Amino acid sequence: MNGRSVSATFTPAAAAYTAGDVFDTIKEFAGIGPRGGGFIKIISTRLVIAHTALVASEGAYTLHLWNAALATPLADNAAHDIAAADRDKYLGSLALGTPVDIGSSLVVSVDNINRLIEVPRGGSIYGHLVNAATITPTAAARKVTLIAEI
Repeated sequence: MNGRSVSATFTPAAAAYTAGDVFDTIKEFAGIGPRGGGFIKIISTRLVIAHTALVASEGAYTLHLWNAALATPLADNAAHDIAAADRDKYLGSLALGTPVDIGSSLVVSVDNINRLIEVPRGGSIYGHLVNAATITPTAAARKVTLIAEI
């Protein structure tokens, strides 16, 4: 098995977010796949939030994946959308789960995903982090790690 672990960090503003809003902007998961392109299998995800307690109403997160930068990029706090110009770039989503308070961090991991994804030439994919609940988060970093088999 040839595995890769690649991360991206999303930092929202300390403002009200409606359920289904994008946290931060689209981020690159650089080098998750072969530089020449090809298939990978995402086997696990991990979300770590640099905060010491869950915010009131904080719930699950979803990572929406894309095979290229978007023609119609979404801004921080915008409603997540798959624009017509970007439909062919959409790779689907991964449920990251609801983080748990572990002292100085909030953490959630999901294993045994086994999601096959085609990575384009260059070896990178892109993601939007989307919240499931209406909350006012702290402006704390949310680090998403994807673990994949090549």
